[in-house]
Amino acid sequence: MKRKNILLFVLLGVFAYSCTEDTLDTVPTDKTTKEEVFKTVENAYSTINGIYRAFYVADDIWSDSYGTENFGIASVNLASDLMGDDLLMHEQGSAWFWYDYRYWVRTEVNSTSDRPFVWWNMFYKHINNANYVLANIDAAKGEEVERNNVKGQAHAIRAFAYLHLIQFYQRTYIGHENDPGVPLYTEPTTKETEGKGRGTVEEVYTQINSDLDAAIALLKKASPQRHKSHIDLYVAYGLKARVAMVQNKWGDAASFAKLAREKSGLEKMTKAELQGGFNTVNASGWMWGSEINEDQSTSWYSFFNHMDAGVEGHGYKARKCISKWLYDQIGDNDVRKTWFKGAIPEEEEESKGVNVSYNQMKFRVKSAGSWASDYIYMRVAEMYLIQAEAECRLGNFGTARTLLKEVISYKDPDFDSVVDAVSDGTTLNLNTAGPVLNLLDLIILQRRIELWGEGFRVQDIMRLKTGFDRNYDGTNHKDKTTISDPESWEWIMMIPQKEFDGNINMDPTKDQNP
Repeated sequence: MKRKNILLFVLLGVFAYSCTEDTLDTVPTDKTTKEEVFKTVENAYSTINGIYRAFYVADDIWSDSYGTENFGIASVNLASDLMGDDLLMHEQGSAWFWYDYRYWVRTEVNSTSDRPFVWWNMFYKHINNANYVLANIDAAKGEEVERNNVKGQAHAIRAFAYLHLIQFYQRTYIGHENDPGVPLYTEPTTKETEGKGRGTVEEVYTQINSDLDAAIALLKKASPQRHKSHIDLYVAYGLKARVAMVQNKWGDAASFAKLAREKSGLEKMTKAELQGGFNTVNASGWMWGSEINEDQSTSWYSFFNHMDAGVEGHGYKARKCISKWLYDQIGDNDVRKTWFKGAIPEEEEESKGVNVSYNQMKFRVKSAGSWASDYIYMRVAEMYLIQAEAECRLGNFGTARTLLKEVISYKDPDFDSVVDAVSDGTTLNLNTAGPVLNLLDLIILQRRIELWGEGFRVQDIMRLKTGFDRNYDGTNHKDKTTISDPESWEWIMMIPQKEFDGNINMDPTKDQNP
């Protein structure tokens, strides 16, 4: 496969990148550098830290331009949520992310700055860096518990990356098990490596589960999590629960979500923390996230720059809002209602800043004048909701109700009566404009409210096979796109032309997505 050498250096625990031409991978610069990096397990920790640092770098690392909207995992989460029905842009502003919201990006296969190339490029770089760790860590000198920690994290990172690739470049697992997947690499690649074909969706999920099983086995025998930016045993359980949910393996989803919640000292977010701006990994209930210090902030190329309309960044004139319908489903006494502005009289609305109807207030910078706010990747509340959905689908309605009350009722004093009033049921009726007819509908509704803006909505639309309607009565959506076909390709990226140009085992006439 023709590949651009993105050279990898380990320096003070972070990567410094240098580019030449033509590819999608990251490789160590030379044998000497590789030997030094993996001389000891402690040195290998620097490589792991570098991968996590790369989770939120921007600019020319992933794309030739458009760094403003290509700032790692958080940019993927924002773009994908804007492709759904619960998060909207009130206006175009400088146009960053506007084209995701308008469904104008999936076909931009010739661009090296748009979604099809950038996401493919980014996740395969994470995979190749994880592959380098796995290929070299066994020879590193150090304590076995530390080696297990590094190795377990590398397996989990690879699974995390493949899960994103398979969800963005092919339709959901159920019903598409034998459809083309994405190329699988479990060994380090260089510019001389011959590319692989797409394989099947089933093969990709088999690899994801194999990696997560390996991660769990290793992390059970590993040293403790050093930082919340690191994947630990409980985050690995959480990733396993996510995968099981997509595969409709409800027993596994329930079991692994429960295990993820059992970390000693893990508590749900307090009411005060829920109103604190979702900007610190130190908040209760945050299981995994990137802590972004002032000297590592990506400044204008950042999630909070686009989300927080209260500071003069991109979000100041391109406000991110909640769908009016979803806002109206939040109880009046629910603390999560304060995540959004609600309806504002027209004469009080302003052309910039937070004063516009339904503007989001969930994500806010820690302090004005700084973009050094942390990114969330997993919370314990998500695990409650996965387990509740799984138990409901298994017919364990009492357990599902209890879990739902545990995670929601302390936020909304009226919620117990809502749960008690809804009937049991495992058939999903819920769409954009309702209705909530049974317990499963209520669980999915609470998932949409609780995880708003955290990057799950379009994946849920695909796995639930509901489609969506932005053009409901009273809608506040500026783009009225409606996708009723649950098997639509509109949520799926096309494969970048650069992959076909350099991979002899990929044929655009046969392997390109419609």
